[in-house]
Amino acid sequence: MTNRERLLRALNQQPIDRVLVSPFIHVNYVQEFFRDRDLDPIEPTIEVYRHFGFDLMHRNCSVDYDHLTAVQTPEWRASIGKSREGRDETITTVVTTPEGEIRRVQTTCWTCEYDAESALIEFPIKSERDLDLCKKYMPPVGQLDTSPIRRAKGLVGDEGVIAPWIQGVFNEVSFCYRKLDDLILDAVLRPDFYHDLMTFCLQRVLTLIEQYASVGVEVLSMAGNIANGKMVGPDFFDRYVAPYERRLINCIQQQGTIVLYHNCGYARRLLPIYSSLGMKAYESLTPPPYGDTPLAEALTRFHPTETTLLGNIDQIDLLRKGTYEDIEAAVKETLDTVKPWGGSFILATTDYFNENTPHDNIHALAEAAYKFGSSI
Repeated sequence: MTNRERLLRALNQQPIDRVLVSPFIHVNYVQEFFRDRDLDPIEPTIEVYRHFGFDLMHRNCSVDYDHLTAVQTPEWRASIGKSREGRDETITTVVTTPEGEIRRVQTTCWTCEYDAESALIEFPIKSERDLDLCKKYMPPVGQLDTSPIRRAKGLVGDEGVIAPWIQGVFNEVSFCYRKLDDLILDAVLRPDFYHDLMTFCLQRVLTLIEQYASVGVEVLSMAGNIANGKMVGPDFFDRYVAPYERRLINCIQQQGTIVLYHNCGYARRLLPIYSSLGMKAYESLTPPPYGDTPLAEALTRFHPTETTLLGNIDQIDLLRKGTYEDIEAAVKETLDTVKPWGGSFILATTDYFNENTPHDNIHALAEAAYKFGSSI
């Protein structure tokens, strides 16, 4: 059985011969590993997984698509201005339409040597008028540059799977279109506007998904961490978020692509709803203090024949500061907890590796997984 077959079987709730260990390794750690912050991560990501003996789930081959600037027409013309302060950058985009302008301002701030945070400080949809302009004049979704996906897929081969990132619908809207606090109020105070905005974005994401499917992507990592259990309650999520997430997940999986749904923080109150969304896999089972999900409780919320679970190993304190014995004990406890559940479980971290994580501790994670990883 190849590692690709193992991963796909595990993600489809089918039995395999051992526990898989596949932590989330992001671009920042790959660049730190090679001490090169300009490194193209596609091939080096594979080398990092090999170095530590992990099962390869390659997520560093995602494709960016900017709906405001990707396609321009005489009725949708975008101009871009950039300014820098050190490594940090501010990008201002102004789109001109026959009936007015749409403006967006995005900042990228480097938080450490190899990792940066990008966020909008001015959102393009500030009013119903802005949404009307987008619906009327924004060009249809154009052609994705899928070369990073195809290249990663070819390099990975039978060694693993690729799992590029997309945003869930609520994430997509709150990252790219509408300020989060306004969006939450819209749902309650202006439900028609909220529904129009969410539906508009959902349709555009679905068009992109068709292009992912056309190049043979077998797994998509879907970020659903914004409407988390600390930001919204179960009633809000069930009424205003779940219908759109469920539709996106169903459309993706009907095309034969597995959805790996990601919430790396607070999730406990939402687990009963998550289990109804229909995704084939869920992460990250983040325990306190950085989340609120007890592993044993999460196992009661997901049916072992319907959803594969990933995560539960803390990469913030345990992997950066723990001893070999601490890591071994945490892995054993996790696998002992999961074994009676009887479902598919992939040992992983609760989010991506931080910089300055000792290599010996990362090796300890892999070694403990193989030591205690009988088939579960």
